[in-house]
Amino acid sequence: MRSEIQKKQRHIGEKPEARVRSIGTFIKEKREAQGITAEQLCEGLCSVRTAWYLEGGEREMNRPLQEAMLERLGIGAEDYERYLDDADYRRWQARQDILHYMAYEKTAEAGELLEQYRREYCGKGYRAGETSAAEYHRMDRNEEFVIDVSVRQERQFYLCMLAQLRRYRGEPPDGQEALYSEALELTVPGAETKPLGELALSLKELNLILEKERCSRIPKPRRYQEVISYIERRGIDSRGTVKIYPKAAYLLCRCVSSREEEGEAGGTGAFVGTEALSGAEAPAETEEAAEAGMSGQKAEWDTEELLRLCNKALEILRRNGRMYYLWEILDMRGKLLDNLRRRLFRQEGGGSRRTDTVGRLLEENQKWKRVLEQLYQEFRISVRIVTDSFLYVEKGVSCINDVIQIRRQMLGMSPKELCEGICDVKTLRRLENHKTSPQRAIVRELFERLGLPGELIRTELVTKSPEARQLMERLRESSNRYRREDMDKLLEQIRELVPMEIKANQQALMRAELNIRRKRGELEKEEYLRLMREALELTLPYEVFLKEGEKYLTKEEQSCIQNMMIAMDEESTELRICMQRFEEMYSHSFFEGELRENAMGMYDFIMGCVESKWGNMGEHDKADYHNQNIIKGCLRFRKLWMLNEGLYDRWWNYAERKKKGIPIKKPLNDAEELTKCIAFSQLEKSGMERFYQKKLGQIIGKG
Repeated sequence: MRSEIQKKQRHIGEKPEARVRSIGTFIKEKREAQGITAEQLCEGLCSVRTAWYLEGGEREMNRPLQEAMLERLGIGAEDYERYLDDADYRRWQARQDILHYMAYEKTAEAGELLEQYRREYCGKGYRAGETSAAEYHRMDRNEEFVIDVSVRQERQFYLCMLAQLRRYRGEPPDGQEALYSEALELTVPGAETKPLGELALSLKELNLILEKERCSRIPKPRRYQEVISYIERRGIDSRGTVKIYPKAAYLLCRCVSSREEEGEAGGTGAFVGTEALSGAEAPAETEEAAEAGMSGQKAEWDTEELLRLCNKALEILRRNGRMYYLWEILDMRGKLLDNLRRRLFRQEGGGSRRTDTVGRLLEENQKWKRVLEQLYQEFRISVRIVTDSFLYVEKGVSCINDVIQIRRQMLGMSPKELCEGICDVKTLRRLENHKTSPQRAIVRELFERLGLPGELIRTELVTKSPEARQLMERLRESSNRYRREDMDKLLEQIRELVPMEIKANQQALMRAELNIRRKRGELEKEEYLRLMREALELTLPYEVFLKEGEKYLTKEEQSCIQNMMIAMDEESTELRICMQRFEEMYSHSFFEGELRENAMGMYDFIMGCVESKWGNMGEHDKADYHNQNIIKGCLRFRKLWMLNEGLYDRWWNYAERKKKGIPIKKPLNDAEELTKCIAFSQLEKSGMERFYQKKLGQIIGKG
């Protein structure tokens, strides 16, 4: 067995003939494609000269600067896998622990860790308010910032978290405004005096602008409008837009509505100038919304225009399967719909088409808001957003030192076998014992021999082409909606854009193609399983996964195995072993018994499959354990996808227990549970409403 694994792994570890472009080249191409100058991109981060060196590959780009530049280019890190050296990983872990406590509203613990973080990472003796803006941006004779960008970013994180903690504790907003001002000035000098259109800003910097305005004694609607305009014009990717647009839209609507209530705006308009909201393709509005008078641009902010903002924010959330500020948007939208219905009733009387349309929209909105509140109350989680910590969560992060050691032991390779022709065994031992920071050239070669791509920051495709990544997202969408012609065309386009000599790229596209062919009915189960195993073994022998012991698998390798599990015979021993191995892997996804946000995504994808299989096998307790974690994780981390499926699986396990006469700990109301499934399916646009309604009809019929 061992020699066979090593034989396969030598094939896996063959070097690709070509390497993808450098991160500096990627940043330059992305910057130029968006019409952003080097001066705009690096302002407040580094000198223009440094930016030119980095883009030209003449200097190595450190991680904090690289992250800041990518964020300003609107490139989200949610789908990335990133590998850090030991020091960076420990800093990342320290942040994640703070963010975890923030997400779980454990402010005392978060505050204590935040102060430790300040002492260790924010510069010797640093405290909020003690460093002037001029000092932050003063340069030395070499035109480099006196206070390095990594330190400024650490301070920015500290100030933002400190302000959120103070807000949670109910402290006066003026102190929070000062913290947000200082945080913003760290990387956006003179933000208050410059139009946002002249700047290149990250989501975190946009959020600081929103929070600073929220804390202002007299918030300015114009500032919220500028942020919305920036988001639409800059073309931030969908994963980034969903994290910031709903908040900006809600704060603008709240600000305008409160002014009208106080009589400051007078009549329908709070201010003019809605041209700032044009210039981006908005989601298509529903026919009913158009009939109700909610489409088109207006010269003044009135109820219909505010509704247009809420409708777009809601559509962005639904399309991306997220719940950031969802309750707040539904609450605001409900008030606006009610105001519009009352006005139309006065103008047109009851029974008019527009009045009825608004009434139906209001009823649907209230239903969604009600089931959301019920579910959050059941799990004792605040339905309101209490922290924006999700903007700082970094997923898919691993420590280089640990990955090399775990992967080597998984594959049964000795240190000598792994090091041959790359480095000394002594170097490897020091690396695995966390006594040295590995050189990138050595890491790349070790990774390639271990079946991993040599790139330390990557998506499922090893490419620096943003177009290829966008096409991959479109391919997933086309596959979900089964647009056959689009799928074939997109696959071919992606193959032309990415280096196909790289095994990970072959694996990702082979898996995508196999799932498309299976949906078309072109592959029998046995053939599908055989070919999917071949896709997996481009980088990892399947037998290695089945063995006991600690494991490191890429997201794509996990996805191959999950796809295989779906097609496996549920009576097979092989399936149970796969499920147990994933349970062992994901037992490390918890912190003090609570699921970590940075584990979500792959956790619900993998363990959602595992819990469903356990339920089908009659192991209802195991199924409920994983399902409960998934539902709580979705609520805590504002993830809409998987909620309707999780609720249905919970009800299904309950119904099976009743049918089999198995004791039940917590009774459920069948009709209420299926009604929740229907509502969340509608919100998510999962297309499962008809199935749930059929089940509900059967329950009612039996009653």
